[in-house]
Amino acid sequence: MKYPPFLGNPDFFFSGQPQRETLAALQYFAASSWKLAFLTAVSQSGVTHLLDHLVSMRGLGDCPIDVILTQGSSDHSSSIHQLGAAYSVDGDIDIEVVRHKIDAAIRQSDREGIRTLWLIEKCTVSNMSIASDLARKHRNFSVVATTQPDERTALQLSAGMCGMQIQLNQFCLQDTADYVETALRHAGGEQRIFSEPSTARLHELSVGVIGDAAVIAESALTAAACRSLPMITPDIIDLVYEIHRQWRSGRHGYHRESLASMSA
Repeated sequence: MKYPPFLGNPDFFFSGQPQRETLAALQYFAASSWKLAFLTAVSQSGVTHLLDHLVSMRGLGDCPIDVILTQGSSDHSSSIHQLGAAYSVDGDIDIEVVRHKIDAAIRQSDREGIRTLWLIEKCTVSNMSIASDLARKHRNFSVVATTQPDERTALQLSAGMCGMQIQLNQFCLQDTADYVETALRHAGGEQRIFSEPSTARLHELSVGVIGDAAVIAESALTAAACRSLPMITPDIIDLVYEIHRQWRSGRHGYHRESLASMSA
């Protein structure tokens, strides 16, 4: 293989059924009169890659749209400056001047018949306050705020306006199997490495969360290579999952020792 298939290529975007459904919902949102959408997903569900892919598409269907992506911030002025940077506004100038130039840029896009879509990854209450104000002020300005399930209610209350609900769901078993096969093929793999039972076990332990599936699958490849195994079995998946679980609980020493012992 040319590179590690699951964690070694940040440009690789896998479009499973949840991703396709979410992109279709975002396309509908962009063409509608909605001003605000909440994109909800559990941690490690691939929201970052999905938003990066959306930006790279440079539009959504036939809708002329200017897509801006920023990271969530709890600092009010930082949020304004991030949005200003997307419009090439000097970050060192006064915050009120930045606001004025942002408004002017949005109005200019509106005059040209271009809608502005602000994507906020890991949106905070501070971000939402700014975003909802801009959405109310400008006719062709809309916002997609990404959030986790337990944080959505606070954002909704902060927005003070109704928003479309979009959910990025977790993988079903077939999505996980397709993801493993596609990632391996994209990395240049030509032989089948994961047995069907091992893929099923990977899906079960990752609970269909693509980020966790990627970490476990990558570690399984390392474990199989260390043991000179031609095929990854459920036992290997169980082994690396336990290491992954211990690492996430903070026992980094156990993680290192276990990886070192794979070739024993």
